[in-house]
Amino acid sequence: MKSTRPILVSFILFALALAAVPQAQAFTIADGAFCYRYDPASLQPIGEGNTVFTYSEKIGFWVRIIDPPTGVEIRIVWYDPDGVQFVQSVVTPVLKTGENWGIVFDSISISESAAKTKLGVWDVKLLIDRNEEATAQFQIISYESLLQRITDANTQLETVSSENALLESQNQALTLQLQQLQASYLALQAQVGTSIDYQQLQTQYNTLNTEYQTLGRDLSTTRMMMYAAIVVAIASVGVAVYFGAIKKS
Repeated sequence: MKSTRPILVSFILFALALAAVPQAQAFTIADGAFCYRYDPASLQPIGEGNTVFTYSEKIGFWVRIIDPPTGVEIRIVWYDPDGVQFVQSVVTPVLKTGENWGIVFDSISISESAAKTKLGVWDVKLLIDRNEEATAQFQIISYESLLQRITDANTQLETVSSENALLESQNQALTLQLQQLQASYLALQAQVGTSIDYQQLQTQYNTLNTEYQTLGRDLSTTRMMMYAAIVVAIASVGVAVYFGAIKKS
């Protein structure tokens, strides 16, 4: 009878080898956000937003993971606007009781660190077992710089208003001249035949009418384009900051 001992030994060794190799775990990155902190009971983020001022205390990166892996390294890495690594931390999943998901969270100080001098868009990456599984961006802006931009925009608006007032004044004067010329033109048209005066008046009328129409278009275009550009600029800054700002609570 042929011995089965070598085959049995080989099978046992193969099974032991499989047991020694870490098995890939199935997990899913479900959600992510920048926030001030998270609620320890619900594990939900608090004070969400992706914009902070230089005087802000801190900003945190919150990620929810379904079936979070165990036995592997999870790391969050922060990169400044120049692409230079600012800091990195090894994090441990916080599991939600009775659920199949958990979160990882990390934060950096802003006002009390060199981060406040690194204005611009930052990148944050989540690495699981050295593989990049998620990335997100936030920005640090200067409150003083924002105020200066608004002040500059207001100055430009005042300049436009002044120029617009001058255009309106010129338009009114030109309108009066045109009305007077139209009256003379109509009176001269009633005369029989033509004259040099009539021809000169016709030329003046045509020229003045062209200037009037051009000024009207310039006035409308200047008012619309310059006012719109400045108002949109101010509004866009306000909206971006309001909806993107980290709200401490």
